[in-house]
Amino acid sequence: MARVSCVSLSRVIRPWEQLSTETLVQYKVFHVRKSRRRSPRTGADIGFFLLDTPDWVNVLPITDDGQVVMVRQYRHGCERVTLEIPGGLIDAHETDPAAAAARELREETGFEAARIEPIGVMNPNPSMMSNRCHAFLATGCRRIGDLQMDPGEDLEVVTRPLAELDGLIARGEIEHAIVLATISFWRARNAARGS
Repeated sequence: MARVSCVSLSRVIRPWEQLSTETLVQYKVFHVRKSRRRSPRTGADIGFFLLDTPDWVNVLPITDDGQVVMVRQYRHGCERVTLEIPGGLIDAHETDPAAAAARELREETGFEAARIEPIGVMNPNPSMMSNRCHAFLATGCRRIGDLQMDPGEDLEVVTRPLAELDGLIARGEIEHAIVLATISFWRARNAARGS
């Protein structure tokens, strides 16, 4: 087998100097701003459009009998119904992402978890978004009540055997990037623990 070597161009990448920032529009869940920055490599003054939004949470809920609790909902961006795990914005008054994850799980599915543990943090799109998404594993999940949907939500709760997760991904039934990233965090955690 051939040996593969990596070539490093060993150049230090530095932060860009911010020259100005201007809020262009403010909506309920995000702000759009234009930021002018100077390249440390070329000295060029370049404009960027950035989205500021609160941090998010995403929850991989698993029941004691090995079912993943999921939701189906219509997504306006892709204009179709998607299969996802619960998640949403961390509310302005919430300081603990785990509490926000427990709230989203309860509101979107009617389930509560015996344990919620962090499994990773991601930047949804660091090229233009300033927020982060906190991924959680929720275990010992059980139904405790009805959904508490926001006026803009229309959710259907479904459960799928954990053993079918790879097939759902392979067939493209789960295609939401942040859901896939949360599942990747869970797999990496299991691999690191040897389980």
